[in-house]
Amino acid sequence: MSSTDVQAELADFATTMIEHSGGIVDWTPDHSAAMVMAPEDLAQSLGQHDEAFRLTREAADNSLTLSLAGEFLDLASRTLKVFIPAVGSFEYPEVALRKSEFASIIEKTFGWQNARCRIGGTHPMKIPYQLWWFHVTLQSEETWEAIVPLSLNSVTGCVVPLENVIDLESLRPAKQVHVDVDIEATLPHVGRQVQEIAMDRAAEFLLRIDSRRQRDQKRLRDYYKAMIDESTKPNRRTKVSLSVEEFQARKNVIQLELMRKLEELDDRYQIAATVRPIALAEVRLPVMGVDCEIQRKAVTRNYRVYYNALLHTMEPLPCCRCSQPSFNFWFENETVNALCVRCQ
Repeated sequence: MSSTDVQAELADFATTMIEHSGGIVDWTPDHSAAMVMAPEDLAQSLGQHDEAFRLTREAADNSLTLSLAGEFLDLASRTLKVFIPAVGSFEYPEVALRKSEFASIIEKTFGWQNARCRIGGTHPMKIPYQLWWFHVTLQSEETWEAIVPLSLNSVTGCVVPLENVIDLESLRPAKQVHVDVDIEATLPHVGRQVQEIAMDRAAEFLLRIDSRRQRDQKRLRDYYKAMIDESTKPNRRTKVSLSVEEFQARKNVIQLELMRKLEELDDRYQIAATVRPIALAEVRLPVMGVDCEIQRKAVTRNYRVYYNALLHTMEPLPCCRCSQPSFNFWFENETVNALCVRCQ
């Protein structure tokens, strides 16, 4: 992520945090600075003495500087804990869902490779979705960091692209905060999904680090190869060449030293990853649950699939073995467990 991207994300984050905490932010046309009006307690939480202060991208007197290297992140963390809950509960209003045509939608969406599917009843309902936000940092010769959102169906455990649902105008806070998430049990599953997303987003950073490592490896190998080649030449003063045994002994020493240097290089370019959850919201959204009776030979098993009213599409089901979401399944004979392509 470039410095320009980081500055833009910091500006968006600061603006959202302040405005959701009761303040007003007015950016200049070039977005180099902003004027902030905030309640006294919010201003003090952000380290400011006056209710009116400036946001700046570069360090300046009597202003709050948006920087990863300064105190902004510590001040923001303190402010978030006081003014914005890390766990929230929301609801979306009812949506009219027609019960017809789901058989054809499911037939087009899912692949039941070795079984028959019979569509049963349809059930309009609201189910909880978990919206997570993680702060991910990759540290090596340089640092990559980003806020990674992730949303999933709490019933199926499948990831669903609902990261922007929190911005919908129709979304309303639930009358009672009823987040019913076993965080300790859910985090390992969610964490694996976040790592995959983060690795994909950080592909350019990872490629750059790996290119540097390969470049330095080549330099080391070329340097020590030159040392070995030099050993085959006669001494310039004595004009005496090494014997075969002496040459092999020196070559072994040089190769051992090369291996030690390569291991040090790998340690230097090793990437330390930190994945930290920073917020969780539960949103109850309208869906249509559709019962599917799956028959494999003489055995049947019932599954329920979900049509998401906001996405206007069917959601995937989890593989019974690896829990990865899929639309294409094979089924075991006795248990009728649904298996994805990788597990079948």
